Amino acid sequence: MTNGVSSNTLFPVPGNTLNRATDLLDQVLRSVRRALPDGWTATLLPRPASSDGGRDAVMAIISPTGASAEFAVVAKLSTRSPALVEPRYCDDRPVLYVEQYLPLPARDRLAAAGVSYADATGWVRLVSDDPMIAIIAQGAPRAPKRDQRLVTTRLDGPGTGRIIRALVGTSPPIGVRALAATASVSPGTVSKVLPTLVAEGTIERDQGGRVIAVDRIRLMERWTEDYGLLKSNGRPAYYVAPRGIDSALEQVRGLTRTAITGGEGGALWLPEGTAPLIPTTQLVAYTAMPDGAAAVLGLVPVDAPVANAILMEPQDLTILDAPARKNDTPVAPLPVVLADLLTLPGRYPQQAEALMDALAKTDPEWSR
Repeated sequence: MTNGVSSNTLFPVPGNTLNRATDLLDQVLRSVRRALPDGWTATLLPRPASSDGGRDAVMAIISPTGASAEFAVVAKLSTRSPALVEPRYCDDRPVLYVEQYLPLPARDRLAAAGVSYADATGWVRLVSDDPMIAIIAQGAPRAPKRDQRLVTTRLDGPGTGRIIRALVGTSPPIGVRALAATASVSPGTVSKVLPTLVAEGTIERDQGGRVIAVDRIRLMERWTEDYGLLKSNGRPAYYVAPRGIDSALEQVRGLTRTAITGGEGGALWLPEGTAPLIPTTQLVAYTAMPDGAAAVLGLVPVDAPVANAILMEPQDLTILDAPARKNDTPVAPLPVVLADLLTLPGRYPQQAEALMDALAKTDPEWSR
């Protein structure tokens, strides 16, 4: 049974965690009720005091004949990959995973894991073996427009980039001052950015303000809503490499204050033994002096449509101070390379996804 439903519900204004969870459950209950056939009902039952804490409520689905199915509701305000962390059953009840908005990859992962789900925009998948239930409803094609009261700052600029790079490379918990020191920014800058990251569901903080969980993939996705390789850095200069990309890449190894990004950067960050998704056809590099680097590399200026090399000054020159070296080649920090791939046209976003999947094989923090 399917029932197309869409909603423009805004994310709730953040209060304490209990109130936010209650708001979410109320919104999801409405989504489920809209998805049910005529004569069916849905109600939320409170979590018993004896519960082990693995669920936030119980949702009862009752048919016109009186047959009922109870789901253990797990409400997430911010989380890692649902399909990897949620069991199929809790307290002998099938799990119903609920969230403000579930994009297609999350819905696919949950369905593949056999976990029912629902979100505040109308996406619903309820599956039960006893009694037999299979209800599917469509929600919004994309995340609802954010309530601007939640967004305290744009996730762009050098300071934000440093904080995000630090969050990706640091194992929580970490406090504001420690994060500021790691990112080489002021505590005030960290305090300005973190509320937005919490509201966007990319990190979690405890009552003391420490960051206790980071969803790296969501963090990268949210960052690139504001950041873009070609719009956030220095003006890109376009060239053609007359002797080919491989020759230019070989020469890059001898340059100072230069770091590869883009497709070759993604290939360099792949774990050893992993083949790139697509071959490198374009050189993209950050450098402190694009004109000087182009002269050394023998690049010829051309119009953007025919270029196979792009050089630009990064928005944060500190990434050139001591770039990582992969295969003896200077490469931009991993989060920067991922963000750049996600914001380049063509198949580069797919390369970013493939890189994160490859990283997840040895680092579960990159798991979806």
